[in-house]
Amino acid sequence: TRGIEVVEHACGLSHVSQGETFGNVTKGVDIYSYRVPLGVCGGVSAFNFPAMIPLWMFPYAITLGNTFVLKPSERVPNTIIQITKLLENMGLPKGVFNLVNGQFDTVTHMCENKTIKALSVVGGNNAGDYMYQNGAVS
Repeated sequence: TRGIEVVEHACGLSHVSQGETFGNVTKGVDIYSYRVPLGVCGGVSAFNFPAMIPLWMFPYAITLGNTFVLKPSERVPNTIIQITKLLENMGLPKGVFNLVNGQFDTVTHMCENKTIKALSVVGGNNAGDYMYQNGAVS
């Protein structure tokens, strides 16, 4: 049920992405703020909560206009495969949510890929340190 609650919360945020307009804040001055999606976001999730951890990541990215690439733990790939099938069955357009399976080399590629503008990781300290050091470079 926690996963469903996170998805419901994320779905309620779509109005936040619209920005704001403040007209006539002073004589002849209007203020506009624009929120622009980053583009491609990515996530690497740990094995211990194979459904919950990805649900902390991709619903927010997608709701706010981004696409998402997820690399799940290679120890428990079947849970997210089932979630991916659910997303396809509900009509999510192809390419909005992308699942990539793999190990260390996949994480390295995600860190070095300049198309991915934001990365999220839930895992051990070594994984976090590695992604921080290598993702920040690109």
